[in-house]
Amino acid sequence: MRLIPICVAALWLAGCVSIPVGGSQSGATARPKSIVVSDFVFASEMVVLDRGYTARLERKIGTFPTYERKQRTLDRVNDEIMATIVVTSREAGLEAQPGSEEGLTLGDDVMVVNGRLRAGDQGNAKPDQIGIGAGRGGVVADMTLSHLSAGGKKQLASFTAESARKAAAVPASRNAAIISVVSAAGSPTERLSPDVEAQARILGRAAGEKIVAFAKEQGWVEKAAEASTDDKPKKLPQAKPAKKPEKKPDAEPAKPKN
Repeated sequence: MRLIPICVAALWLAGCVSIPVGGSQSGATARPKSIVVSDFVFASEMVVLDRGYTARLERKIGTFPTYERKQRTLDRVNDEIMATIVVTSREAGLEAQPGSEEGLTLGDDVMVVNGRLRAGDQGNAKPDQIGIGAGRGGVVADMTLSHLSAGGKKQLASFTAESARKAAAVPASRNAAIISVVSAAGSPTERLSPDVEAQARILGRAAGEKIVAFAKEQGWVEKAAEASTDDKPKKLPQAKPAKKPEKKPDAEPAKPKN
């Protein structure tokens, strides 16, 4: 997947109306057939650095020009965030895939997810501390959800996702699913460095969870499924031991007749 030029991103961001996740411009929207997660736009102040990744990639595919390192790292981080959003959506029962709006038609009936990465409000943080990589942080994602169908294109919601929480352990199944989506997006499956991968996945997970929350409010995902315990073993009441028959008193010996 390739990154969208910033000038193009400005066109779809310029007309955005901020709508809280969980609401829409004209009431509930019918569930789309699928969700397409597009490439991210990286703001000019964004710095993404992963020397370990580029070194490992060169050992695997051969040496490439130094000026390509930045773009190759941006592409790989983009796909990691995008893949995490796709996997988070799929785990909630939504049909999601990486893609581009350019290849869609009005007959596809899809929700398109667009995102732009930028520096958040970091107060006294230095510019060289903003970004993704060792010692960096403070990145937020401005997300826009749009519905493309026979009725035209309609913006559904917009929100900002932040990566303020610490990385959690990733289940092996989720890790494999993310790598699979990265591969499907055409990106090298060479892993990012642990700190960079964690930052990308935290941001992608935060965005994905807000998309799922919006889908639940629209009725696309059963809200009860979250609290369902059908897939959990139910604790059966312990059987009580059967009562032993009461011991009858011994019969008194018959008295001799006079």
